[in-house]
Amino acid sequence: MKQALVFLSEGCEETEAVTTIDLLTRAGIEVITASISNCCEVKCSRGVTILAQKTISEIQHENFDVVILPGGVKGAENFRDCSLLIEILQKTHQVGGVIAAICASPAIVLQHHNLFPNAYMTGYPSTKDSFKLWKTDRVYFDEQNKVITSQGPATSIDFALKIIDVLVGRKKAAEVAQQLVLPVGVESYQ
Repeated sequence: MKQALVFLSEGCEETEAVTTIDLLTRAGIEVITASISNCCEVKCSRGVTILAQKTISEIQHENFDVVILPGGVKGAENFRDCSLLIEILQKTHQVGGVIAAICASPAIVLQHHNLFPNAYMTGYPSTKDSFKLWKTDRVYFDEQNKVITSQGPATSIDFALKIIDVLVGRKKAAEVAQQLVLPVGVESYQ
């Protein structure tokens, strides 16, 4: 079974976190949530509180198929400033895992630390100038660097479906998409 790690921090975007957790779970991917603080209770950007399953120190030596960073400016800044999280991202990439970041996290975390200098990425549109190699896509998967990025809360479903597609295949992504009764305009997996 594939394993996904979703990091949570104070101020992260709850729509991006919960949508991704839900869709990956529907796809049969084991999802672990981890707070970057010593407390599992995380107050998100709009005041919703999410209870993480573990803390970062409890999972620091585990390997995951994908490590996911929701956005939200304050949440992304907290991710950026967490040296252990940056080490986990680097280790995951080195062992062939996928890194996925949405909204403010591609710019504030991945670009700030220059983790993927040759990767094409997207992110929240106002962060465009932070990128050397920018894509206008709602979701973009740089296959060579194994990095999935996405633009924001409204692209959360597309983001999660792309993670499913990359980890377990297009057929499973289509199955999950069908369960959601996707509107016209959302990337088709059928």
